[in-house]
Amino acid sequence: MRPETQVEQERHASYLELFFDLVFVFAVTQVTALALADPSAGGLARAALVLGLLWWTWGGYAWLTNAIDIENVAARVLVMGAMAGTFFMALAVPRAYDVDGAWFVVPYFVVRVMHVAIYTWGLRGDPDHQRAVKKLAPYFLVAPAIALAGGFVEDETIRTFIWVGSLALDLGGALTVGSGFRVSAAHFAERYGLFVIIALGESIVAIGVGAAGLEHDLTFALAVVIAFAGVAALWWSHFDFSAVAAERALRRADPVRRAPLARDVYSYFHYPAILGIVFYAVAAEKTVAHPDEPLSGGGRAALGLGIALFLLTAILCRFRVIRRIAWERLAGGVAAIVAVVVFSGLEAMWLLALVVALLVAVTAAESARLREIRRRLRDEAD
Repeated sequence: MRPETQVEQERHASYLELFFDLVFVFAVTQVTALALADPSAGGLARAALVLGLLWWTWGGYAWLTNAIDIENVAARVLVMGAMAGTFFMALAVPRAYDVDGAWFVVPYFVVRVMHVAIYTWGLRGDPDHQRAVKKLAPYFLVAPAIALAGGFVEDETIRTFIWVGSLALDLGGALTVGSGFRVSAAHFAERYGLFVIIALGESIVAIGVGAAGLEHDLTFALAVVIAFAGVAALWWSHFDFSAVAAERALRRADPVRRAPLARDVYSYFHYPAILGIVFYAVAAEKTVAHPDEPLSGGGRAALGLGIALFLLTAILCRFRVIRRIAWERLAGGVAAIVAVVVFSGLEAMWLLALVVALLVAVTAAESARLREIRRRLRDEAD
């Protein structure tokens, strides 16, 4: 075993990184609240955009902590300063398109500038890696400056388009990631896996909020069980195979390919899963709050799109790594969208049960097929 591989296996997320993630727990909760306040198509799209800005911010710091030592006093203070800024961002999320636009984008701009500064400073002993970061710095400074300007625009539509442009510049700039970046595969996969756990935790919180104050009867119990089963199915679907396969692919990639692969599989392709979980949380909260009534159009959209977006992550990752299509997940995503359209009049509890059953069926079918492939490969090896 190569020494560098051994180091990757032994490295885990630090306590400071876990502490840093706490502000994003709150931020994801706030995005869910934003979507719940306006579950229309436009409202869900705006929530997705704010989540995208938060996701890109968190991802930047995940790359940073993967590359530099943050256990010295100076780094700890700087990272905690970024945490404070992120907390202010999260506080402003529910009214980011209203009166708190400036309160959202000013700390966003500060946190993003701090990211570039800390990243560059932390790599002062690694000129090749530092040079790669500096190549991205213009994108990662101009993009938040554009978002900052958008926060002071009063028209909601114009503000939205400006923020879309800012995020597009970030995404486009990251396409230049190439040689020079060094990625610790095990640590990187763990960080992104923990963020998935954060989003799933928010779904559990949403179920609890939806259940608060309701009469505890059989309908209540069934709705909670079904909603919680959905969260468990999301966890199982991601961590039973997808998370393991993504880490294995990253670990096996040669140093030249590893950074672009990490960017695609984690920074780009994990976002639909996080957004899907947030949308599921919206649908689950609405279901538990009113289990015996049909979901609204927004609630059904959140449910169908949530499951489809969640499954899209594995579809994109598998195609990126081995150029094969995850047919079970593709079929499951389409079926979830069709179900919420065809069965629009069904009581919320039973519609949620139907979609969760589809997710379980997809996971079971995929697991059975993969077990058969592994068995066949073992037989051929023998």
